[in-house]
Amino acid sequence: METVFAFLKYAFLGFFGLIAALFVLAIVFGKRIVKQWEFDAEFRDANGREFGELDIELSRIAKEETVDTFKAKFKMRHESLQVGQRVQVFVDDVLVLEGAVETAGRIWLTQENCKNSLQSASAGQLCRVVYGGVEQFSEPLVRD
Repeated sequence: METVFAFLKYAFLGFFGLIAALFVLAIVFGKRIVKQWEFDAEFRDANGREFGELDIELSRIAKEETVDTFKAKFKMRHESLQVGQRVQVFVDDVLVLEGAVETAGRIWLTQENCKNSLQSASAGQLCRVVYGGVEQFSEPLVRD
């Protein structure tokens, strides 16, 4: 019985010791990101299921970057997306991302597809998704 208690004691202390060591390593060697702002727009169908999302932020890595960097990501899964179709993502009237559909029904746009960077954004601005020359979806930005 004493052996069981000793095993449980060392397992308990070992687990929390490992967690503490990981925490200290993260503080010492981790990168600190300073965010000026971060917003997203979620596109949902009539049943409330999310089929698309835009994430934008203005941030920098402390002690590595001196200037804030705009970052944007857009993903969407919708049956109306066809291969080769150009998709444009606007925030109000500013073209933020643009790219072509490579897989039927799916698109993934990253920083490489960024056309214009935003230096300011606010909750309530309209995110619009345009393809086929027509605005297909629109949602307001919300703070993430």
